Amino acid sequence: MKAFLEKIPLPVDQSFSIKTDISKKFYNQWHYHPEIELVYIVDGNGTALIGDGIINIKKNDLILIGSNVPHMLRSDEETSFENMQITETTTIHFTRDILESFLQLPENKEIIHLLEKSNLGLNISGSTKESVIAILKSISFKKKTQRLISLLEILNILAENGEYQSISGHTLKLFLNKQDENRLNRIYHYTLNNFHREITLKEIADVIHLAPNAFCRYFKSRTKKRYSQFLLEVRVSHACKLLKETDLNIGVISFESGFMNLSNFNRHFKLITGKTPLKYKRQSY
Repeated sequence: MKAFLEKIPLPVDQSFSIKTDISKKFYNQWHYHPEIELVYIVDGNGTALIGDGIINIKKNDLILIGSNVPHMLRSDEETSFENMQITETTTIHFTRDILESFLQLPENKEIIHLLEKSNLGLNISGSTKESVIAILKSISFKKKTQRLISLLEILNILAENGEYQSISGHTLKLFLNKQDENRLNRIYHYTLNNFHREITLKEIADVIHLAPNAFCRYFKSRTKKRYSQFLLEVRVSHACKLLKETDLNIGVISFESGFMNLSNFNRHFKLITGKTPLKYKRQSY
């Protein structure tokens, strides 16, 4: 899927980068880079679009994103500057090249498998997440070989434990076209700003100056899914967040998530999550 190619700066005396970003919002551009990315959400809440997947993100989340996988993190408060909260992330970027010889060793088949799975984006969970976060909190203070050892330790923990869930349904093909980058960013931001109400096909098509039929063909060719399906996934993702984090009743959550009636909400929620909203809420406690 087409996205902005981001250049990751790397000091001449380091083989991979570690950085902490503190800002009013997450980096909200649809982009990709050849480096594999491990991002730890130190603080902040929002939505992550990774490949063709959508998840809610919050403090203490940990995500592994494969090489050249398009992605975007977007803060919940982005539409209201006055109410923005500080976001903080710690991110490691590394290329597979720096480990190539090491990965050829027979002991490292599980790490190779992990890096292949990262092409779908991996949401890390459980004790695995806690162990990796502990290393991330100390890795910036290590130097030279110790830094590299810490990276290998992280990959070993992730590969051995397997406590993660795929975010994207399949790996999206990149289209290296500036026009696609701009169009998809406009579509995504408009949808995330307006999903709580009805969005007509003409309305979203007008965002990128296409006729409705042309828009449908364009969006599916770039994302491998219909826009209506993407919009449903955004709405259900928001409903999941409300079910987990609030005491609102299901009828109110349905309305706040952009569904016009409760029966449609229940049906689509179960189709996407495999659970009824009530069961999802109960299992979230």
